[in-house]
Amino acid sequence: KEQGILFADIPNGMNGLFSVPLAGLTQIFFFMGFLELAVWPASNYSGDYNLGYGRPFVPNFLDGDELKRKLDIEINQGRAAMLGIFGAMVGEAVTGQTLAEQVASGNMIGYGPPS
Repeated sequence: KEQGILFADIPNGMNGLFSVPLAGLTQIFFFMGFLELAVWPASNYSGDYNLGYGRPFVPNFLDGDELKRKLDIEINQGRAAMLGIFGAMVGEAVTGQTLAEQVASGNMIGYGPPS
């Protein structure tokens, strides 16, 4: 607000990254660093940070094979999400359209709508 930039002024997609002022990107970078170093330290490789999972405000008491299964599911879903967002970024770089624009125009594979 100090620089006169409104949230509505930031475009969608990768172009939005280049529209955010350097001070804003710096704040995001340092906040992510704080989370990585202080809240979720990288020294815990078990994947269990005692934050729970599943339903909010309901304690989850799992151990053994069931806990390992749930943690493996969570890791695999995170990997799938990373591949999905990477695919959306590549699609935007190739077509120049965000994922929402590609869906709206029927341009899902980069060659225009099906005939």
